[in-house]
Amino acid sequence: MSSETRHRLWFAAKTALALAVVAGVARYFHAILTHSDFDPRQLRVRLDLLVPAGALYLLAHCCWATFWVRLLHNQGVAVSWGLGLRAYFVSQLGKYVPGKAWVILLRVGILRHYGGHPLPVAVTATYEALCSIAAGSLLAVLLLPQLGVLPVDLSSNVAALLAVAALPVSLGVLNKLAARVVAKKRGPDARPLPAPSVFLLAQGLVHGAVGHCLLGLSLGLTIAAVAPQSAALTETYPADLGASAISYVAGFVALVVPGGLGVREYVLKVALTPRFAGALGPQEAAGLAVVIALVLRLVWTAAEVLVAAVLYLLPAPAPTFPPHHHA
Repeated sequence: MSSETRHRLWFAAKTALALAVVAGVARYFHAILTHSDFDPRQLRVRLDLLVPAGALYLLAHCCWATFWVRLLHNQGVAVSWGLGLRAYFVSQLGKYVPGKAWVILLRVGILRHYGGHPLPVAVTATYEALCSIAAGSLLAVLLLPQLGVLPVDLSSNVAALLAVAALPVSLGVLNKLAARVVAKKRGPDARPLPAPSVFLLAQGLVHGAVGHCLLGLSLGLTIAAVAPQSAALTETYPADLGASAISYVAGFVALVVPGGLGVREYVLKVALTPRFAGALGPQEAAGLAVVIALVLRLVWTAAEVLVAAVLYLLPAPAPTFPPHHHA
């Protein structure tokens, strides 16, 4: 069997698995919405709250995109913030392909035309993603009690979440050591291997945490838009942040599912249901949580696609920073 055939079979398998996951969650959500007393048609969604919810989602990704641009500068890739932002948001559409590898491939393809070497572009994109997910994992671990429910599957895997949270720093240390070892065996004129400092990666955790805090606000506004009778955002924000973080991380970890579709919504439904169970009952609460998860997906995706389309159609900015490299 040729490598091309194996590649096609593997892609087909990933696609089939992704479709199975999405179909399973869709069927589960359909059963909740049709076999309970909850009637989503009675909801009066406030669109004036969904617009800022979408804006907060974009601001969160601007935090992460800014850290990626900082990583690029650290590795000698001279791009302006505007060009980096364009490459970041356009590449985000690649996450809707099974495997999420297209995010990195698109960033490499876009910046190649501006002198960005593929190796540092790809490595920095990986570190940026790891730092944002690590920050989300840490927040999820700290805020799980705020959700009002500690499922066995989640509480027993706290150590695993902490291990994920430590990945960027540990990989940064290992990469730094590996770069020094390999550098001794390469010629003096060879391109330095990408090796961001541990201090810079620690700053990436701050970028990541700020982004997740904005996502928590976005979820809170979405809940207020769908369920105006819910508690004030100032009271529920820790729980909103925890629910947003754990669902976002779960969607990212499910690599074969494009954009975490289905997985993120399922985890968010589990996290939000206990909040409404006291006032509505378990079945109605589950139905409301499903609607909130679906509306949030719609708002975030619409905002992401709109900005990516605008940035793609606008004339691309030129690099403005002089090349440099920090060892």
